[in-house]
Amino acid sequence: MCFMKKHLTGSFIILLLLFSCSSSSNEGDISNSKLNEIRYPTIEYGFEIDTFQVVKGQIQSGQSLGKILSSYGVSYSKIDKLARKTRKTEFDVRYLKAGHTYSIFNKTDTGGFQQAQVFIYEVDKINYIVYDFRDTLNIYQSQKPVEVKLIEDAGIIEQGSSFFLTGAALGMSDRLCEIISDEIYCWTLDFRNVQPGDRFKVLYEAKYLDEEFVGVGNVKGVYFNHLGDDFYAFPFNDVGFDDYFDQDGNNLRKFFLKTPVKNSRISSRYSKNRFHPVQKRWKSHKGTDYAAPRGTPIWATADGVVETATYSKFNGNYVKIRHNGTYKTQYLHMSKIAKGIRSGAYVKQGQTIGYVGSTGLATGPHVCYRFWKNGAQVDPFKTKLPPSDPISSASRASFERYKDSLSQRLDSIPFLEQL
Repeated sequence: MCFMKKHLTGSFIILLLLFSCSSSSNEGDISNSKLNEIRYPTIEYGFEIDTFQVVKGQIQSGQSLGKILSSYGVSYSKIDKLARKTRKTEFDVRYLKAGHTYSIFNKTDTGGFQQAQVFIYEVDKINYIVYDFRDTLNIYQSQKPVEVKLIEDAGIIEQGSSFFLTGAALGMSDRLCEIISDEIYCWTLDFRNVQPGDRFKVLYEAKYLDEEFVGVGNVKGVYFNHLGDDFYAFPFNDVGFDDYFDQDGNNLRKFFLKTPVKNSRISSRYSKNRFHPVQKRWKSHKGTDYAAPRGTPIWATADGVVETATYSKFNGNYVKIRHNGTYKTQYLHMSKIAKGIRSGAYVKQGQTIGYVGSTGLATGPHVCYRFWKNGAQVDPFKTKLPPSDPISSASRASFERYKDSLSQRLDSIPFLEQL
């Protein structure tokens, strides 16, 4: 009996161990299965969107943010508060543009209706604005994470081509070509007169979002050979911000832009005796008229402080800027003055201050550009204008090291004919 009891007990232990091993094995399978089934939250615009019902769309012409939000349960009082809080700021809801993408993050209320919690407005493919209605109203701008790649390009302009066409053939974006022609070299080279055989090299940052090109970053350096002359452009922070300098350390940016509008033509020059097209009499014309399509942006030709931004009977909408104790400029007949341009505002060279129009005493759309030196109106084309400052002596050594390294990098980029 004792033997039988021991035998049975041993058998029971063996069965129990076998069962335990089997159970452990199954638990391991279940555990692994659970590990394989772990789901990570989906993040968009910094939110876990799995906790919301997401609605995406495009803003239609004439559609206001209030109209969109009211259809998703946002009260008119909250919409009014939003409009008041953002008025005359970079988040102003009156300036949301048709065609831009938006997302609404909703949650279902107790009545079964979708209630908007967050509204996302895409400024462009990278930047977006968040209007968060949960708790207190929270508004901020952010960016999607992008990958930045350093790109090298080199091209030779052929007969019948142009810089922009050559750049496009290389895969360079229009924006990159505009930066080179209209921002870096606009005081140095006239890209309307490039010649066959002119060649260039550029080193720049390209931004990618999910492997799609979405924009240009910093242009790290440019080389342009025009009619046998070399023009280098090196970005360097000398006095608190980046400017572009040539191989000798001279600033490529002149004190004044050549023109206040892009792609314009001079329709009337500064003159002491001109027949006025509206008043039908001979009188002095102390300005230079640049004809351009209505709505074309008008630029401040130099840094300065806005003295006047208003309307008058003869000038129409106009802006006057004081650049220093010597120089002032004035821009007349605007269709409208740009947002934020008012008396006392500081403006940077190239900043849009208004848009071409024909307000005041004018016939067709143009901007009358007027120029003062020491209190007297003068012809800017016949006035010796000051250059911008070259590299400072304190920065000269570090600039030379930076320039040498960057010029070696640019010189090493091959043209297609060298490959």
